[in-house]
Amino acid sequence: MMTKTTILIADEDRDHLEQVKHLLLDQSYEVFCTTDGDQALLILQQNKIDLLITNFQLSLVNGNKLYKLAQAQYQSLPILISTHSTALAEALVTSQKGIFGFIAKPVELKLLTEITRSALTSIKRRNNTDWKSGILTCTGQMEKVLDQAHHVAESNINVVIQGAKGCGKKLLAKAIHSVAANDKKPFIYIDCAKLEEDQLNEQLLNNLNKDTKATIFLDNISKLAAPLQQSLLTGLQSCQRAIAASAQSDSDLRIICSCRANLEQIMLQGYFDRELFYLLNIITLNIPALRDRVEDIPLLARHFLAEHSLKYNRKVRNISPGALHLLAKATWPGNIQQLGDVVKQVVIESTSPVISEKLISGVICDDDSAMLSFNQARANFERDYLMKVLQVTEGNVTHAARIAERNRTDFYKLLNKHQLSPTDFKQKLRRLRNTKMEQKLLG
Repeated sequence: MMTKTTILIADEDRDHLEQVKHLLLDQSYEVFCTTDGDQALLILQQNKIDLLITNFQLSLVNGNKLYKLAQAQYQSLPILISTHSTALAEALVTSQKGIFGFIAKPVELKLLTEITRSALTSIKRRNNTDWKSGILTCTGQMEKVLDQAHHVAESNINVVIQGAKGCGKKLLAKAIHSVAANDKKPFIYIDCAKLEEDQLNEQLLNNLNKDTKATIFLDNISKLAAPLQQSLLTGLQSCQRAIAASAQSDSDLRIICSCRANLEQIMLQGYFDRELFYLLNIITLNIPALRDRVEDIPLLARHFLAEHSLKYNRKVRNISPGALHLLAKATWPGNIQQLGDVVKQVVIESTSPVISEKLISGVICDDDSAMLSFNQARANFERDYLMKVLQVTEGNVTHAARIAERNRTDFYKLLNKHQLSPTDFKQKLRRLRNTKMEQKLLG
């Protein structure tokens, strides 16, 4: 026997409450209703509630406090705020993180149905972790990226994934695609670094129309030749116009791009079309390099060990502590891909069920170290901090020293220590201003 989806409505407006209640009951939802904030919290405690619909005007526990308490105690609970149309702007300003959406009063059946289903579908997907099963991590930094990825995956907005070679950009793109994808929505991979004009038309532009249903992954987007950038821009703009002009458009298109460097910087330097950048770069996700998520190395190494042992029929079962220590120290310029290749090699070469430190040392360079000494880490922090302060103050040492809470003499000593010149930052600023001025003059 299937359990009904349960919705709680907490609203002082009795007419609105009754209207919403009957509309939802007609759609076979189980509905709890109350005009009392305290009672709403009690219902939440005593029942499994799948969706909360409330407002900001409850007397005993106002709506603002109710949804904050609900969010804190029931973090996976989607919340809809009901509000008069005239108060919608205020509600948007007042609202905090965690509200799924708004229901304007008087309520319309179609809109209520759509947003209710959307909220319930969203939380169902959010509780399902299958979409990210191929991405292994135990670091908060990477988990944050995955949370962002899942959030943007629930809509069809375009995404740029930035990260070094081998860090898993394609894997993350597939994970985003899988959140809402089905068998009718393909994942189309295109490597822009190897793309020519006829291939662009065949692989991409022919797929852009008002009825497109696909996720298109443009790998190495910064490597796309300038003429092809213009062709891509024209094709995407044409697709957008067709969708906007068609009342029957059934488009379900998302563009995901990857870039090893900062795409915005590449655009500002004049190597990437500005219009195309803003069309593609709605949301940016930055994947940390493996050396910045060292805690994941044992997890990933053991995953690759199991994978390659099975694939190559080797009886290798574990990695010695010394071998793991060497893996954690390596810089991994090739990131996860390189780690996988190293583990594959030692699995094939190993004559023992345990990967030894000696075997690892023969494959990777001993002088590479991602686990910096305290002094090295502090020096790197100092240099990064000084560069940021100089960028903010546009090379003004007086202002920079004031922010750093150092006198000018000490601040200059720090700059000399890290071979930083304030003049360089003034020149960079001038170049950026000149570039912007030229672009403005050229229209």
